[in-house]
Amino acid sequence: MHSPMEGVVTPMPDDESLSSEASELDDEAHATPTGVGENAAQEISTISPIDPIDPVDPLEEQTVIHARAYQVEMFEKSLKQNIIVAMDTGSGKTQVAVLRIQAELEKCSDKIIWFLAPTVALCEQQFRVIKSQIGAAQIKLLSGADNVDAWSDTRIWDDYLKDVRIVVSTYQILLDAITHAFVQIGRLCLIIFDEAHNCVGNHPGSKIMERYRIQKSNGAPYPAILGLTASPIMRSNIDGIEKIEQTLDAVCKAPTIHREELLSIVKRPTLSPVFVPDSGDRLPVHSMAGLAKAFRCLNISQDPYILRLQSERTERNLYKLRKALEKRDTPVIKQMQSFHRKSIEIHRQLGPWAAEYFIYKAVTQFLSLAEQDLTWFETWGTAEKQYLRNVLQQVEIKLPRPFNEFTILDVSDKFNTLVQELQSTPDNTRCIIFVLETATVAVLAQMLSTITSVSSRFRVGTMIGTSSFAARKRDLGELNQTSDHGDLEDFRTGKLNLLIATSVAEEGIDVPACNLVICFNTPPNVKSFIQRRGRARMENSKIILLLEESSDQYDSWMALEDMMKRCYEDDMRAAREVAELEALDINLDIAPLRVPSTGAQLDFDQAKSHLEHLCRKLTSKQYVDHSPYYIPEQIHGCGDGIPRISAVVHLPPSLPQDIRRVKSRGLWYSEKNAFKDAAFQAFKAIYKAGLVNDNLMPLTDDTFESVEARSSVWEVDTLWKPWRRIAQLWGESNERVQRELCLKDGDRVIARFEASLPCHFPKLPSFKIYWDPTHTWTVETSEHYNLTTASALKADQSAALIDLAYGHRWEVKDLAHILHLQSTEDVAFRQHIGQRAATDGALDPEFVIRNIKGKPHLFIERLPSKPSLDLVQNIEKDAWNEPEDVPWLAVRPWPRRQDLLHRVIDPPRSDKRYPRALPLSHCTVDTVDRSKALFGCVIPSIIHMFEIYLTAEELRRNVLEEVNFSDTSLILTAISSRAASGATDYERLEFLGDSVLKILATVSVMIQHPNYPEGYLTEKKNRIVSNSRLCRTSVDRGLDKFILTKSFTGAKWRPLYIENFLSSEDTPTKRELSTKTLADIIESLIGAAYVEGGMLKSVACLRLLMPDVEWHDLSDARPIFFSRRDMVTKLRPYYEPLEQLIDYTFQNKAFLTESLTHISWGMSSSTDMCMERLEFLGDSILDGIIVSTLWPHKPELTNSQMHLLRMSSVNADLLGFLMMEWCTTQEVTEISPVDLTTTTSHKKVPFWKYMVHKSSHVARVQRTAEERHASEREAILDAIAHSTEYPWAKLAHLDIPKFFSDMFESLIGAVWVDSGSIEICQGIVERIGILPYLRRMLSDNIDVRHPKNQLGEMVGKDDKRVKYETEVRIEAGVKELFCRVFVGDELVTEVGGGINPEEICTKAADAAYHLLLRRANNLDDEMTIG
Repeated sequence: MHSPMEGVVTPMPDDESLSSEASELDDEAHATPTGVGENAAQEISTISPIDPIDPVDPLEEQTVIHARAYQVEMFEKSLKQNIIVAMDTGSGKTQVAVLRIQAELEKCSDKIIWFLAPTVALCEQQFRVIKSQIGAAQIKLLSGADNVDAWSDTRIWDDYLKDVRIVVSTYQILLDAITHAFVQIGRLCLIIFDEAHNCVGNHPGSKIMERYRIQKSNGAPYPAILGLTASPIMRSNIDGIEKIEQTLDAVCKAPTIHREELLSIVKRPTLSPVFVPDSGDRLPVHSMAGLAKAFRCLNISQDPYILRLQSERTERNLYKLRKALEKRDTPVIKQMQSFHRKSIEIHRQLGPWAAEYFIYKAVTQFLSLAEQDLTWFETWGTAEKQYLRNVLQQVEIKLPRPFNEFTILDVSDKFNTLVQELQSTPDNTRCIIFVLETATVAVLAQMLSTITSVSSRFRVGTMIGTSSFAARKRDLGELNQTSDHGDLEDFRTGKLNLLIATSVAEEGIDVPACNLVICFNTPPNVKSFIQRRGRARMENSKIILLLEESSDQYDSWMALEDMMKRCYEDDMRAAREVAELEALDINLDIAPLRVPSTGAQLDFDQAKSHLEHLCRKLTSKQYVDHSPYYIPEQIHGCGDGIPRISAVVHLPPSLPQDIRRVKSRGLWYSEKNAFKDAAFQAFKAIYKAGLVNDNLMPLTDDTFESVEARSSVWEVDTLWKPWRRIAQLWGESNERVQRELCLKDGDRVIARFEASLPCHFPKLPSFKIYWDPTHTWTVETSEHYNLTTASALKADQSAALIDLAYGHRWEVKDLAHILHLQSTEDVAFRQHIGQRAATDGALDPEFVIRNIKGKPHLFIERLPSKPSLDLVQNIEKDAWNEPEDVPWLAVRPWPRRQDLLHRVIDPPRSDKRYPRALPLSHCTVDTVDRSKALFGCVIPSIIHMFEIYLTAEELRRNVLEEVNFSDTSLILTAISSRAASGATDYERLEFLGDSVLKILATVSVMIQHPNYPEGYLTEKKNRIVSNSRLCRTSVDRGLDKFILTKSFTGAKWRPLYIENFLSSEDTPTKRELSTKTLADIIESLIGAAYVEGGMLKSVACLRLLMPDVEWHDLSDARPIFFSRRDMVTKLRPYYEPLEQLIDYTFQNKAFLTESLTHISWGMSSSTDMCMERLEFLGDSILDGIIVSTLWPHKPELTNSQMHLLRMSSVNADLLGFLMMEWCTTQEVTEISPVDLTTTTSHKKVPFWKYMVHKSSHVARVQRTAEERHASEREAILDAIAHSTEYPWAKLAHLDIPKFFSDMFESLIGAVWVDSGSIEICQGIVERIGILPYLRRMLSDNIDVRHPKNQLGEMVGKDDKRVKYETEVRIEAGVKELFCRVFVGDELVTEVGGGINPEEICTKAADAAYHLLLRRANNLDDEMTIG
């Protein structure tokens, strides 16, 4: 399963169980932070195409319900009148109910919604489904297990229902509550009848509706009714529909549109009758005869029931006694009779072995459990158990021989036929076998699990209908002691692939879609057949009926199949009628939509497909189906007797509210043309709103003129330098500006000179001079300057000073220098170099010593003779042959470097006393003190510092004049790349500016485009902040001329003579710069502006650099956003805890509601509220809060450190985890089943549960994330609190969907819009735990590198590469994702249990890194010991 292509990442299927949340294009915080480390080895990922890891119910796949169009249609019909939704099993009826519940929660805040289902198991299932989609609204499941029969006080019911919005129960519970007036009909706003076809005759549902009709006829408040059914008739009689309609005061409705979509969801199986040959008479087994004898010999006079009635001779008991004796009817006799009947039925259906096994297991189970007095038979009286025990002990039973030794006579022909059918099924079969008796379930499961040919292919489970009511009396023949819900769950997940069930699996129970249903017993009626047929929902499914040859069942079922085929043919006939109606629509000559500027044209027939394409492009969000859907309306009274049709197309909630629903302009005979018309009108409205371009394409298709591609380098202007213009000014201007330059060693002044320029002379900040490894000096510029004239200047000493320092290396001319230097002393050109003999009187450490070649040295001491080689490191070649007994000088060589701005790497230390020695006869001494030569040595560095500072000053005073920067040093930092090796570089400012640009661009596009969906806003912002755009801006604004990229080395430095500049032409030249550097400069200047003047100055900077964008300061933008939402001052009651949690009270409650509304909520309503735009805004605000926390940290953090820390603080995995931890408290009342007292508790409600949505897919991934969070949270919390490493792998394994983090970002956006305060938003970031964890990352120096980075950097030191191979393996039908990690050719580790490829690679990288780390530490320990 490995990909054959190394180095290629194979595209992954878009499946929720292996989905990696798609990160936003601009949001690096949501991406996996790989490749940050400079030494990271190249990583190669080989990813095989991967199927879902978690087995997903195909039905659930098909009904990943963003509310399909036909469901929305049924929902909207339910808003207009009471209806019974009649749709096939598997079509998603429950989702219609969920949509209606959500709508009712919005509309009605003080009444209860009651959901009714016929069985406890179905109640439990529907409770889970509804709870997963209604957020924080309180919902309760009420069943017999709550001892509700004993709730005889209104107080108990009122306490239980306090603050409850939804109750799920069986029909009987609500009927009893209404009957006893514990619950008033008027207290309910909606009753939902699941499996509504049962509501006939004396069914509790019918009785509830009797109370409903009384309430309605009295003019009192009454609830709405919604019925759900797949089979509105119980028998083969169409009149049953009218009866159910009358009972429920509702109209039976099925979808009338999108019929093809509905039929594509519901896969009807083929009917396959299989005739079972007559088994002949199988002799009853010995234990059956014994059981029959024991039953016949029961002495009723000794029956405990009879004895009890005789002892308590009341009138009532005497009546019961007479009846019992007449009918031989006592509990024990009933049990024995039922037991005997079941054994006969099992013998007939399965064979002798099965009957013997059943009797043996049932008897031994009863004797064992009755003797132990366990809870299984605790509802039986002691006397009854003892009496029955004595009876059963008389039955001779024996353990049957192992079933794998059975013969043809041991089993029935029906069983043999079943086995043959199972053996002939395809490998991917998922099968449900329906049987009649619960006892048959356990026995059949035992038999099939023992046959090798079956058990090798099928993993068998069981499901029977049992009440959870504790007081239910158990039957003697019940072999299932435990709940089989576990088997149902295993069948759902694929661990089991064969389920043996009673009729309980027919109705509503969410048994996953399978491809084979076998009816071991004939379905009793049409309803049962339809329900069973609906279990086989997959393509090419089959339903098998095992029929006895002697019966007439085949004919009846074939008639039923013919009836179904006629229904299918009716569908086809309806399709032909639709085609005929379409032919009547002859007026199709509708003018197309034309755009003159481009020639683009869209006609009537194209509109529908183009509208579909547009809607898919609107957003990148998951879990939402953005397809438009159409609702038709019939218009009668058109003259020819044929109704006309108009249609309304419903568009995604990402679009502006005023074009969310668009109606067709004309009236049509056919729905098809009505839909085309509606689509055409909608597309024209969208074009008018500016949401498609003049080529009639979505704006995302051209990406707003495209985020243009860029090469890695551009040819740009060479670096601007000030010297040519200054050289000209020396002759043009008479004014001179003077500042004092001071070279200092600490507080000691080494040298002081007056520096003059014929122009603006800025004050340079002090800078360091690195003379040698042990001496660091400082150059300072005077605070004040003097103005003088050209004639007042003294002679320029620059050439003389440079000659003192460098004249021995290259020629220095006595010409005017670009920087005029002078001192109080006379320093003449070449008048002081080596002018004195090195006599004893002339030797002074303050004067420079020169050798015979004029090289300068610094005097250390006079030596009486030539030092030995043990004392001196170096003696010049010219002095090797000099006499040893003459005086020598110990000297220190003059530095060869002309760059004194960078630290000197310490040379290898020598233990010799003197660095160098010269014969005294070779030496001369300068006639000016060494400070002049030292200052001359520093001049190249001073000139360079003047040059870059004047460059920054030129940029500040000219290009950036409108921004009004005051700090030139800040500008200098902003234009200095790391390659320039200056004292500072722009990387920190660029990091800050990136965050500022992000929030200002976000605000800009949101103000400029109030109707744009989030997808368009993201593209628009990406267009503004893209590196290609910033790079182009940098060149267009002339910033390229000011970017410093070359490090000063001084190697080629020569004096800057004025005449050289005046005599040469200024020929423009070019240089190549990285496009990233060009883009970074924009962001670094924005960051500099923010440092100097906050957001206002950043806005001013952007308005200058990018004037084509409409920029807004945050203080101006916020009122605009605030005014766009109508004021809502009342908060929904169940949202009130949120304001307490975040410690902020909204002025306009609509912003809080909007921040909690998933986009799927608007798919079936006209609301324009959804969290997308606020999340888009909040993302940038959250980013800014984190950056503002990192920026001032001391010691200063590098750009790389801040990047990693920001990534660690706001990645979707951490935000999602914290959202699951962040909880409100909710008061919950419970009724004790023992003493019926009310207990009040407080449960935690996670913040994420307040998100409202209308997507079962969202609910499913929420449920999965919640389960995984519950099992793994402690380890993550411990890591956050104590670990020295960031828990990347643990967080990734949670696989929390991105909408969890989106919800928090939308909350931040909402709070900022409502309050206008970044500080309040910061408080919320503090409360959820982001900032506390960030502070611990900083204080405890937590390693926040991603495991891939850690591993890559570790092996990169050895020039090795990392390779990841992922693979899906299937064992016992369960898929598991594995990852192998190779370093070079070595397999380092393999890990399994992956959720998705990115997560498993992270987990594997973490394991490999720590394994190699331990290996390295062990090696170090061995070397230390050795």
